[in-house]
Amino acid sequence: MWGFVVVAVAEHFVRPVLIGNSTRLPFLLVLFGILGGATTFGLIGIFIGPALMTVLMVLWNNWAQ
Repeated sequence: MWGFVVVAVAEHFVRPVLIGNSTRLPFLLVLFGILGGATTFGLIGIFIGPALMTVLMVLWNNWAQ
């Protein structure tokens, strides 16, 4: 039950507010970016984690092409 609540809150509130709808990252990567950033950098990591995840995904896609 708690897992459903966490995913629902992250999908409907955290992702649009913090990350915005313009990113093309899958939800799972956004969630890992938020959790990993918060774990690594603390409260500011909630913002840094998804941004860093987006940069890494863009670099990965450019390198793969």
